[in-house]
Amino acid sequence: MAASLAGKKIVFVTGNSKKLEEVKGPVLVEDTCLCFNALKGLPGPYIKWFLEKLKPEGLHQLLAGHEDKSAYALCTFALSTGDPSEPVHLFRGRTSGQIVVPRGSRDFGWDPCFQPDGYEQTYAEMPKAEKNAISHRFRALRKLQEYLTA
Repeated sequence: MAASLAGKKIVFVTGNSKKLEEVKGPVLVEDTCLCFNALKGLPGPYIKWFLEKLKPEGLHQLLAGHEDKSAYALCTFALSTGDPSEPVHLFRGRTSGQIVVPRGSRDFGWDPCFQPDGYEQTYAEMPKAEKNAISHRFRALRKLQEYLTA
């Protein structure tokens, strides 16, 4: 499939409901989930709406009655050539961690309450370069890059 994309423009589709009407070729879409193991994967793909109502503090409080504070961040990129006869390829990146009392800046979603395993800082406390080098999105993008350059 990578060869069939050579020289073609890839369109990154946002939440714009009219965007799909504009697409006449390859499409790349992304989705991010934050999954709490104690809640069997919730909020998962609904994280945007949970965060909107609860803020990082409320996300942490969701697990107040649970010993298990483990979670994972999952990013999935889906790539289509635009040809319905070809399969859609998925590239997933996952970072495991813990849901903690929010710490750090509040300028990017649930970053203040997600602490990756093996780190003492939340995503929000980390320098951007460090976070970006270990994030779920980076891991998914690395797989996509490997596919496109193969």
